[in-house]
Amino acid sequence: MYFGIRSYGCSTFSVAASSTLSYIIPEITSKYIAQAKEASMSRLYAAIHYRSDCEKGLEADNKVGNYAFKRGHIDGAE
Repeated sequence: MYFGIRSYGCSTFSVAASSTLSYIIPEITSKYIAQAKEASMSRLYAAIHYRSDCEKGLEADNKVGNYAFKRGHIDGAE
């Protein structure tokens, strides 16, 4: 039985690190994004998650990361 798309820790941590490092060092953003995708896809290759989990997890986790940065700016963080 399939219970639907869900995100998971590996993706969340990878995207969070990617977002944070991209904000700090924007020159190599594409490298950080590629590494986050690679970490996510490793879960697919290991047959731990479905492709849809990986893809939707990256989307959702990216939105969370962007929200955190926007919220930080509202609070006065740089």
